[in-house]
Amino acid sequence: MGLFSKKKKNVEETNEKIIEKTMLIEGMACNHCAATVHHALVRVPGVKEADVNITSGTAVIKMAEGTSLVELKQAVSDAGYEPVGWKGADTKHSIQVPDMMCKHCVATIKKAVEGVDGVSNVHVDLDNKTVTFSSNREAFTKSMQAITEAGYHPE
Repeated sequence: MGLFSKKKKNVEETNEKIIEKTMLIEGMACNHCAATVHHALVRVPGVKEADVNITSGTAVIKMAEGTSLVELKQAVSDAGYEPVGWKGADTKHSIQVPDMMCKHCVATIKKAVEGVDGVSNVHVDLDNKTVTFSSNREAFTKSMQAITEAGYHPE
């Protein structure tokens, strides 16, 4: 259990369905960071509790079903940290693009992959000629197609 895992105060008990998701967060280095993220998360409507752990770089969030995941990510971002995805929701992919030759290629490929819904954490490495990103299966297929449509040949 993380340092900041207390339940939100004054939460009324209801019959609403509570779900749990684990957010992956980069940039937390100390207990102050964890407290800042915790306070940002519990202010989002629907959040019942948040267990922030700096060691694993995660926040386990218990929330009412239907709570906005976009608002949760925005709250963490507004607090100064980088929400990088959801544990178990996406797979990290690494694709070779051998015909990537310059910074223009990097920018074109990055823009193409970032334009696909469901893709996060896009990194294009010119030296290794790779594109890495996180996505579900459907978004992976669309990303491969986007790279091809941009004029490259992903492997």
